[in-house]
Amino acid sequence: MKRLLLVGAVAALAGAGAVPAQAMGSSDAYENMQVGVTYTVYEPTFTAGLKARHVGGNDLCTPGTEQNLYASYGKGNGRQFQIWEGNPMCSDIGVGAEVMTATIQGAKATVYAYCDPETVTNCKKSDVQKYGGHLSVTLPAGANLRPTQVWIETYGGGNVSAQQLVRIARSLQPVGG
Repeated sequence: MKRLLLVGAVAALAGAGAVPAQAMGSSDAYENMQVGVTYTVYEPTFTAGLKARHVGGNDLCTPGTEQNLYASYGKGNGRQFQIWEGNPMCSDIGVGAEVMTATIQGAKATVYAYCDPETVTNCKKSDVQKYGGHLSVTLPAGANLRPTQVWIETYGGGNVSAQQLVRIARSLQPVGG
């Protein structure tokens, strides 16, 4: 009987070694998010000098739908931006005027400014920093995963610029890759 228990314990320990490191929990919230979704999770290497306040899933997705990643950087009452990632997205993003485009990892990214059409007749990329706005792009899939729709949004008191939104998007790297 002791021998059977010992063999069972050794088998359990050997099996535990085969569990991927991400499944055990990582100190990187982006890696932890990748474990639970089938779209490619991207993490920025440039954050305009702003620190992450929150990185994780959001609760806007209906049951049976994969969670979207939500990350916020900066301070709520200062310079800040948010990153949303998913496929599909479980919410809507603000409507704005298209003010620039850029190529990010071979995909067309579009930057929108949140200008008030009643007070601003010719919205331009400098208005992103003034009024807020967002960048939208669909990034390629990683190995055995699906493509990812990405929104990087800034609004409120301290917006990052349109150029910084593009720089943040260009810095996005697939986790674990």
